[in-house]
Amino acid sequence: MLKIDAEGVIGVRLNGWEITSCHQPILSNAAIEKHAQELGFTVPEMIFGDNYLKVRHLPTQKELSLRALDALRLVDTGPDSASVQVSIARDWSHSRRNLDIAHVKPFDWTFTTKYHGSASRLEFAPTASKIDYERLKQREEILFYDENVLFEDDLGDNGTSQLSFKVRVMPSGFFILLRFFLRVDGVLFRIFDTRFYHQFGSDVLLREVSSRQASFDEVRRLVPRKKPEDEDLSLLNNIQFVDGVIGSPSVKCDAAVI
Repeated sequence: MLKIDAEGVIGVRLNGWEITSCHQPILSNAAIEKHAQELGFTVPEMIFGDNYLKVRHLPTQKELSLRALDALRLVDTGPDSASVQVSIARDWSHSRRNLDIAHVKPFDWTFTTKYHGSASRLEFAPTASKIDYERLKQREEILFYDENVLFEDDLGDNGTSQLSFKVRVMPSGFFILLRFFLRVDGVLFRIFDTRFYHQFGSDVLLREVSSRQASFDEVRRLVPRKKPEDEDLSLLNNIQFVDGVIGSPSVKCDAAVI
């Protein structure tokens, strides 16, 4: 195993795979304006456009990567894209149009994206195989772990929209979680998860896609209280808490041959 640590890039190389994570600062104003022009809508306040996770199979050069701009290209810009209608949406949209964008398309102001990673030479197809979570629960040495944010926005102090990832490499394989998390205060919570798993020695990369959504009040009612009048709303800002109570996801699985 070879460890990688140079110029903001950390990772490992083992069993024919190179897994790297890049940490860079938030994009400059000039870069943000450039990408807003390209996309046709105002990008999130905090966009880490140079951050990435890259998983490359060295013998075949097949590659999976997770990148902010690829995810933002999947934000809905259709005529009905304002999927979450709340009273502050229009005011938020106007307040954020401080960039000189020649033509601002309508877009989903929550930055909801059904992004499942960027594949090169990898072709995913439906499969009956599933990620073996019991195996993942087994105690095993962690050879490499990292987590990173790709973009985040507070929706004009009315919630949170965040895309992030976590990666874990063990002697038996690697596991990746890509998560889009959305909280719109008073309206809803939404979690879109994409999980990847590869067992070293096998010839497939498994991908599991799930989606969950619940109303704000549904989740709020699940906040634990010591007394009926107690209410710790700070838990609604805790992604792990929301993840634990938001309910069962709809799941689909596919796989790519290495």
